[in-house]
Amino acid sequence: MKLDFALLECLEAVVTEGSFEKAAASLAITQSAVSQRIRVLEQQTGTPLLFRTRPVRPTPAAQPLLRFARQTQLLALDVWPELMESAEQGRVRIAVNADSLGSWVLPALSGWRQEHPAMLEFVVDDQEHTQSWLRNGEVIGSIGSAPAPSKSLRTVPLGVMSYRCVASPAFRARYLPQGLDRASVRQAPALVFNRRDALHAEHLRRCLGLKELQFPHHFIPAYEAFFSAALLGYGYGLLPEAQCAEALGRGDLVDLTPGVPVAVPLYWHTWPLESSLVVTLSAALVEGAARALAPIPQPVL
Repeated sequence: MKLDFALLECLEAVVTEGSFEKAAASLAITQSAVSQRIRVLEQQTGTPLLFRTRPVRPTPAAQPLLRFARQTQLLALDVWPELMESAEQGRVRIAVNADSLGSWVLPALSGWRQEHPAMLEFVVDDQEHTQSWLRNGEVIGSIGSAPAPSKSLRTVPLGVMSYRCVASPAFRARYLPQGLDRASVRQAPALVFNRRDALHAEHLRRCLGLKELQFPHHFIPAYEAFFSAALLGYGYGLLPEAQCAEALGRGDLVDLTPGVPVAVPLYWHTWPLESSLVVTLSAALVEGAARALAPIPQPVL
């Protein structure tokens, strides 16, 4: 049987955390996804692996799989310093959302780049999905919206990226003369970054109180092209405030939901291992984010 490490990681998390719910939180996935992975692993092994008690306990059949999963985690810790040493002279991969890459990340790393010979490679994904690249070992760090995607990762708050729901004046006059309401949202073309981008749908739910959303939309998976599409009247959508502020000031774009702010907190995630490469890169990102983003509000106690 070919072992899937994602399934083993899920089994280990459920046993360690004692519940499917807590395992989902530690892995930054849904509880149904945890249940599905455990079910697949049990189907592959042909035997129950967990006693569904409180807390959840492993069956005897799960013990060798748990041992293997934890040994694999230790091996990963051993190999990481060697990987970092190689990366110093090679290529550094970072998972980042497109809006951060297009606005503040490159200026933040400008000084760091001049001091390090490593080449950079940015893996662009939605801010809710970038951490999966890190957990899979495909990048050395990720910028995402989850405050603590996993207890095994080191998380540093970066700041809040603010968005405005905008459209060209001509688009608003044609499609939204009465504003954004439940009737118009089913007719007016929207701008969405890609199929994984849920920010627009979440904003409409907040504004209109709709649980099920059906709306026409264009996919524009590029930072500058998304902005151009809004200016040219292709549709309405959420743009970073830093990107569209001047166009709003000139009247080239209008804010469709000025009373409903959109604020996405961003965090920097890495494995908790000491490396001068990661430490200096992390410091550069944190410093650059402090200049470009608003602070993340502290929870009220």
